[in-house]
Amino acid sequence: MEISEGFHFLKVEKRGVVDSSSLLAIRDRKGFSCVEIGGGGEANIRQTLGLFEASGLAIENLHTVIISHTHADHMGAIAHFRGLLPALTVVDHALDAPYLRDNSLLEKAFDADLVAERFPGTRFSILDFYAAFCPISQTEPDRTVVEGDRIECGDYAFEVLHTPGHHPGHISLYERRLGLLFVGDMVGMEVPFYTPSSGGVEGYTASLRKYLALDVRRILPSHGDPIESPREAVENALAKVGRREERLMEALRLGPRTFHELLPELFRSPSQHVFPGAALLASHLGKLEREGVVGEEPDGRFVLL
Repeated sequence: MEISEGFHFLKVEKRGVVDSSSLLAIRDRKGFSCVEIGGGGEANIRQTLGLFEASGLAIENLHTVIISHTHADHMGAIAHFRGLLPALTVVDHALDAPYLRDNSLLEKAFDADLVAERFPGTRFSILDFYAAFCPISQTEPDRTVVEGDRIECGDYAFEVLHTPGHHPGHISLYERRLGLLFVGDMVGMEVPFYTPSSGGVEGYTASLRKYLALDVRRILPSHGDPIESPREAVENALAKVGRREERLMEALRLGPRTFHELLPELFRSPSQHVFPGAALLASHLGKLEREGVVGEEPDGRFVLL
């Protein structure tokens, strides 16, 4: 889909447990830049190349990749394309760069140790998860950006927004002239996901509220279709987070509850309690504890204060 002259939204259709992210491709005199590069593995790479070809973009003309955050579906193929294109420039947020250099740090960002604490004998590894469904890779960024920086792409200029919550170094990109906002995984996901080590629920909701202060006419998400009612979509995401918290509060009004007794308030299916349930619940309980609303008793049960 051509959003504006030389500005393409390359949508990836949902087909598996972890799908490659959609991409932005922006033409310029040197070739083209790309926001995201998709997941690793032969099938994902073939899909990305097919998207480029369908839009008339020759892979040898790709000169810059901007990464919203180091999750496999967004950048897992980066090592492959860097090997194919040695002069490729990789742009990443300064807080995301350590994860791009060393994928093993993602275990902390996903709070894998929380699973071991709350589910003794259960091992959760995001790298094992990615290896099974969407391979990841690592590389050294050539340029790091922070909040307020500008990234020039042909006739367009993106303002960098640091939007943590989903990941510590997650960025969104705002093209002010067109009123376009690329949000990565912050809006458009079926299940908004945030972890304590990635900014938690406070970081996630603060990032969403940052969007509401902008003049946005269209949102481009990493998963799903372009969003033509951006304010409504952001407010719906905030409301979904609010409903999660209210369900926890309703349960606690009935009396003390353990961590495991609260998990079904967020996810009915036990298959989701380890991931993503544990991190989401810990994010909400941490927020409520910091606000002085909830406390944890010596026996491990949570109570309203």
